[in-house]
Formats: sequence, C-alpha cells, structure tokens
Amino acid sequence: MNELDCYLDDKRNLVNQALKTCLPQKGPTAVREAMRYSLEAGGKRLRPILTLAVADTLNYKDNSVMDVACALELIHTYSLIHDDLPAMDNSDLRRGKPTCHKVFGEANAVLAGDALLTLAFEVLGRYGLNCGSAKKAMQITCEMAKAAGVTGMIGGQVLDLESEGKNISSSELETMSRMKTGALLKASVDCGAVAADATEAQKEILGEYAADIGTAFQIVDDLLDYESSEEELGKPVGSDRERFKPNYPSVLGPEKARQQAQMLYEQAINKVNELNCSPGLLVGLAEKMVNRKK
Repeated sequence: MNELDCYLDDKRNLVNQALKTCLPQKGPTAVREAMRYSLEAGGKRLRPILTLAVADTLNYKDNSVMDVACALELIHTYSLIHDDLPAMDNSDLRRGKPTCHKVFGEANAVLAGDALLTLAFEVLGRYGLNCGSAKKAMQITCEMAKAAGVTGMIGGQVLDLESEGKNISSSELETMSRMKTGALLKASVDCGAVAADATEAQKEILGEYAADIGTAFQIVDDLLDYESSEEELGKPVGSDRERFKPNYPSVLGPEKARQQAQMLYEQAINKVNELNCSPGLLVGLAEKMVNRKK
C-alpha cells in the first residue's frame, strides 16, 4: 500500500469514528436506525477527506476541523438517501446494500435524510463553539448551506430531473454537474481552506482546483454508469439511459468525455501547484478521483 492509500485509510477511519459520535442517542428508534444505516453503509468519505487534506496541506493542526468534515459527510449522506427515493432516481441499491427506503420505508427515509441535514448544522454549531472563531464558523456555515441549496446541489438535482428526455447542450450539462455534484465537492475544499486559515490567494487557488476536479469527478461518474457493472459499482448502472437522462457520455460521447475529464484534471493540478506549500496530497487525491473504477 502506498503512502496516499495509507493516508486515505487513516483519514477514513478517523472520519468514521467521528461520525459515530455525531449520531443522536435520543429520539425515535426507527429514524435513528435509518440514519445510522445510511451513514455507516460505507463509502469513500471523499468530501470530509478533502477538507482534512486541505488542512494538512496548509499545515493546520487544530482538530476542530473534523467537525467541518463530518458536517459535509452528513449532508452528502442525506442527499444520497433522497436521491434514491422513488420520486427521484428510484434506486434500490446503494454501496452494494439496499437503499434506505427499501429497508425502512419511504417516510422514514425522507425523515432520516432531513435529520442528517439538520444534524450537520448542529455539528457546525459545535464547531463554532470549539474553534474559537465565530466569524470562521459563520463563513463555513454559509458556504456549506449555499452549496447544498437551490444554487448548488438541490438546484442541480432539479435541473437533472428536468433534463429527462431532452437534448441539452454541453454548457447546460456542465452547469448542472457543477451544481449537483461539484458544489458540495468544492465546498469541501473551500470550507477546509477557511477552517485552516488559508490566505485569500490560497483560497482562490484551491477554489479553482476544486471546481475542476468536481466536474471531472462527475464526468467519471457518468462514464462508470455508462460502462461499468452493478457488481463493480455497488449500485445500479445504466439508469441514465433507461430514463433518457443526458450525461457526459451521451452529450459528448465517451471518448470526448474522457478527454474532458483529463483536461480538467491537468488544469486542477496546474492550479494547485501554485500554492506556496507542498501540493502532493491534493494532486494525489485528484488523480484518485479521476482514475477511479467505482
């Protein structure tokens, strides 16, 4: 196992441990079990690891940044529960396991997603109490809420639903992907930069890096859905084609989509190399995101 893989395993374990402490100990059992089921179903923990990696790159040592990382994963998990619902993507499988609504019913799945979203902002409140900077906490809260809201993830999901059965342009597709997937990935980097006291110049560089890898990540996701198998991905494949939803392979063609992902990756690497500190960790993460097989 190489150094980057060791880092990812270590951070993933730390995030998983921290997430367990976030879950509520009181309240109706059904919804708490649904929350735990989805949160502990596995996953790469990419978003919180990006936050922690930015802090490590900037040599920031305050452990309170873990609360920021956990809040992002709570929001991401809520979004997966809701995306899988029959009214949305209607998926029966997530991370190789039955989706939340298949196990706990639609009502509890909706409420578990709602509960994880609100829990994220409770965790951010705790971060504000622990980090010693109300200004940083408020800035991070605003960034995260915007990324998850109608100009970010939710808005992107609306555009995705509205695009079914339609021909859209490559620029419209890019707007949709930057909102639906890219916004929360970018927030993971942006919030890590704020938490780690990055300079304004560093924030700008990191923001451009994150925007590019966020779009590249979505392109690879679309290619995997187009070319991979359910066994490899742990979730249904080909759903976009079945529902006549445009994605990067259908709009650009598979080969051009791959070239676009590679171009964005190289652009992100060139940008992050402008940081006045060692960018190796962020370079390695970008490579993992673009060359992944699941």
